[in-house]
Amino acid sequence: MDLRVLHFDWNWQLASSAESLWPLISDTNRLNKNLNLPPIQTADLSYALKEGHNQLAYNSLQNSDAWEEEPYQWERPYRFGVKRNYKNGSYETLKIQVDLQPNAHGTRVQYQIWATTRNLFAYYVTPGKFSFLLRRKLKKTFRTYDQLIQKNKLSYEVEKKQKLVRGAHQRILTYQKTLNETTGRTDIVARLIKYLRHAHDIDVARISPFKLADHWNFSRQDVLAVFLHATKEGILNFNWDLYCPHCRSLEQCSKTLNEIHEPVFCEECQDEFYVNFNQNIQLSFSPNPLIRKIPEAVYCLTGPQTKSHIAVKQYIKAGEKRYLKIHLEKGIYKLRIAGQPGIADVTVDEAGKDNISVVVNRFGLDGEEVIITPDSNLVFHNSSSEPQIFILEKKDWDKHALTAAEVTSLQLFRDLFDKEVLRKGEKIAADSLTFMFTDLLDSASMYNKEGDETAVVRVIEHFEILQKVIAAQNGAIVKTIGDSVMAVFSSPANAFRAFLKAYELITNDERFSQRLKLKAGIHHGNCVAVNLHNNIDYFGSTVNMAARLVDFADKNEIVLSESANEILNQVEGSDIQYRSQEIQVTLRGFEDEQFTIKRIGLEKSNLRLVV
Repeated sequence: MDLRVLHFDWNWQLASSAESLWPLISDTNRLNKNLNLPPIQTADLSYALKEGHNQLAYNSLQNSDAWEEEPYQWERPYRFGVKRNYKNGSYETLKIQVDLQPNAHGTRVQYQIWATTRNLFAYYVTPGKFSFLLRRKLKKTFRTYDQLIQKNKLSYEVEKKQKLVRGAHQRILTYQKTLNETTGRTDIVARLIKYLRHAHDIDVARISPFKLADHWNFSRQDVLAVFLHATKEGILNFNWDLYCPHCRSLEQCSKTLNEIHEPVFCEECQDEFYVNFNQNIQLSFSPNPLIRKIPEAVYCLTGPQTKSHIAVKQYIKAGEKRYLKIHLEKGIYKLRIAGQPGIADVTVDEAGKDNISVVVNRFGLDGEEVIITPDSNLVFHNSSSEPQIFILEKKDWDKHALTAAEVTSLQLFRDLFDKEVLRKGEKIAADSLTFMFTDLLDSASMYNKEGDETAVVRVIEHFEILQKVIAAQNGAIVKTIGDSVMAVFSSPANAFRAFLKAYELITNDERFSQRLKLKAGIHHGNCVAVNLHNNIDYFGSTVNMAARLVDFADKNEIVLSESANEILNQVEGSDIQYRSQEIQVTLRGFEDEQFTIKRIGLEKSNLRLVV
């Protein structure tokens, strides 16, 4: 037995479930700050660095310890841990492991430390230091987390006010009054102001409006609207965050879209990547420095919550076999080996297998597909001659992410930030967007019979209606082309609702004669975002097809492509009167291919828009 090795084993019974405790306890950046540990920074200790390891040091004048940190390991939501190999200081190694063990009373949290001391002085001092200081802080912190969960509160709701910059109080009062008048949402504005006053630095450094909206039980779009107005007024700033699509590390923060330039280099993957409007370009918010300054302090770089999409991460030595305890959400995952080619597709479903063994050699994975249950017995076996990092991660991105595709398809964003465009010549991929092209049937006849002056007025009034209904359905007008409108939405259903509402308003508006008949085409798919005439515009086959579809519509009809057909499920069985016809067509510019489209004709009735 090595007399220099000390083992500490502390346990606390908490009332909350392991699943609810995990996001807080596994957030090691927050946990280390709550324990009053000093911030850390990267350090250049040697040129030889193993896969997944980090060279770190305390960013503190009182503590100059430096270490090489092995990859964090975790099995969500039951266990995580890490080992540090120190280059100097009181310890040679520190190993920490945290276990969340569900029981009839909630969760038993076990916190263990193995410390290899460098000398006898450290050996005798460490027990008192850890047991009387660290243990007390851990107990208080875990109890606080438990109470927050039990009360369904975020930490800022029970914390004291944070320090603001001089003069911020008066600025906030002025901005708050303007925001209340502009948005009409005094309830959301009040919560935002409280959040900025009370939340920890870690929380406000990168704010997700959708996460707060879900917690506050407000519409995501209503909260986002307040955030956008708050940014315009000067309470908040926003950043475009660029994430690597492979490892999902945050690699670049841009103040404007104009700063984004492809390709982007990922430090973790040591490779270049391209960004996507609907995936790895995300918008986050932070306080304006005139309200509150956020120090750039980091307390942990690679803990579980920095990669919350990863369910299992294991650092396994050559020849070692690891038996894991897991509880996975249903969905689609991928299994990969860090630095190795290939992946395995994993589906989590009740109908899957209960026991899975994954054996990896030096050639990595070969694309195998497997279905497992949420609580499978998982075994990882490293049969190669080198240590390997096994990673099981969800394919879906964070459900609270606000993507560039979503926010730039909002009319409010385009109106408030009309200078937010891509740099000229830049082409950014944009997946899963919906485009609607509208047109007026036989508008030439209207001009001839009513005269140019009257017809122009009617066309402009119909544009105003379209802009109103499109904005109400979280879409935006990209441009007008003669009597036509090109609009972008995040989903086909929103586009269809906008057309229904426009049809209702125009049909029941006495200003419009029977000659003004609206028609539209909707298509959903991938495209490319560009800067055209200092505006965010879109090009590609999806856009071209949407523009062609409107040609097949008659008066008060909307034509749907196959990719937009699912929206019919939302109107079937409702009070909306419509007729449907499925036909095969050839689109101009796509003569070598037949397309199945649906023509939806609306009947004049007392519409009830319940879709």
